[in-house]
Amino acid sequence: MSAPDRALWPDHPLFDAETIPDAAERLNFFDEGLIFVGTDLTVTSANVEACALMGREFGSVDGEAFATLCTELPGWSQLAAAVERGADAELTVRTAKGKTLLVTVRRASRKPVAREPGARHPVAVILRDLEVLDYRRRKAFGRAAQPAFRTLADNKARPDFGTQRRIAPQLEKVLSRGERAILQGARVLITGESGVGKTEIARYFHTFLADTGDAFQVVNCASIPETLFESEMFGYEKGAFTGALQSGRAGFIEQAEGGTLFLDEVGEIPLSVQAKLLSFLEEGMIRRVGGGKQRIANVRILTATNRDLRQMVRDGQFRADLYYRLAVVHLPIPALRTMPELTGHLIDRFVDTINQRRGNRFVVPGWVRARLTAYAWPGNVRELLNVVQQLSIFFDEGADMDELLSDLLRPLSEEQFSAGDSSRGDGDALPAAVEDMVAIGPDGAFDLKEEVRRYERALIDRAILRHGSKRKAARALGVDIGTVVRKTNDISMN
Repeated sequence: MSAPDRALWPDHPLFDAETIPDAAERLNFFDEGLIFVGTDLTVTSANVEACALMGREFGSVDGEAFATLCTELPGWSQLAAAVERGADAELTVRTAKGKTLLVTVRRASRKPVAREPGARHPVAVILRDLEVLDYRRRKAFGRAAQPAFRTLADNKARPDFGTQRRIAPQLEKVLSRGERAILQGARVLITGESGVGKTEIARYFHTFLADTGDAFQVVNCASIPETLFESEMFGYEKGAFTGALQSGRAGFIEQAEGGTLFLDEVGEIPLSVQAKLLSFLEEGMIRRVGGGKQRIANVRILTATNRDLRQMVRDGQFRADLYYRLAVVHLPIPALRTMPELTGHLIDRFVDTINQRRGNRFVVPGWVRARLTAYAWPGNVRELLNVVQQLSIFFDEGADMDELLSDLLRPLSEEQFSAGDSSRGDGDALPAAVEDMVAIGPDGAFDLKEEVRRYERALIDRAILRHGSKRKAARALGVDIGTVVRKTNDISMN
């Protein structure tokens, strides 16, 4: 921009920039993501918001081929093609964290280009987070965006699967398989121990394919009485039965229309009503209780359970034909103890979320982190979140953290201890758990001393749980009480 031009508009917030870096910084005034692509299809500049949405550091994409940038993000090939064409376009894409973005592609210059083969305009790519746009729309109309009280699960404690799958290869394998299944329209059965996050994984698969406004209807099958299952699932017409609403009521399937119906605890559906669910899955048709007209239901079905449905089929507790309809693709979610590399990430994420509601920051001491990492977490991610929350509360009281951890890091029951190590064939065959407990490094090596200490601690914790006190546990293990006390405290001194 020439000096005379600048003199005409010296106070303009954008166009009085004297240097290229200064001009690039001005783009950070906007909270939309802005990417400018030159005629050679490389990125001229991208503002902070655009880099954040792409999972990149500010300034790291400048000069990079836009098509190459899009290959790092699943499903962005359509955007790369639109930019290469250079024509105005609007489309939606998803970020690695599952956010849905509205993308506008516009020519960045209206000046005519030379009539030569391949001649093109610079292009502006505008990224807008649809969730943010929806929030602003609700706020503008005076509607409450969120309830006044929000739990950690409503906030950033929700899993960041984009990061987790990079940290844990086991989780990456499960999520990739689920994504392929969802794209092909196959029904997915999610299984795993209590607390591994089956509902959050189902939610992730929903957002992977659905539009932002599509329904995600969660149904806890264990909470529906057998006599009400049909009316709750399929709805009812007015006067269908005593106590029915005069207006009738849409069932869970209708409420999920156009979106996803997630049937949690599907193994708890009574055998007597499984046939009704099977009929819907086979025909895709629903009829309200008391109604005579059938209609097509356009819903995606995801299911989850922590029970062994195949064994239930063998025991006559679950219909084989229903199992085959639900479990086209079976996704067993790994327990947290089999992915120790995730523990640190989850601790950091939970602590960051907790600190948003604290005056003074809570920091997990190094020795506490080591002890949390060494624990087997029979309650999985749910238990870890519970423990981190309690630590943050008692931290303000100046509580004895070592004593607190000794109380917190114990299974609630003998059964939970066994569930925390499903590799064991029976309650006393603890040595079979060693392979799962060992944290093998990328080079195939592991710290023998550390693994022996962890295994020894697991034995002591089990004895304390079974016998009710450290003194009784010491007697049962054939050691003195001082040894048990020292072994349960030694992690705090490392």
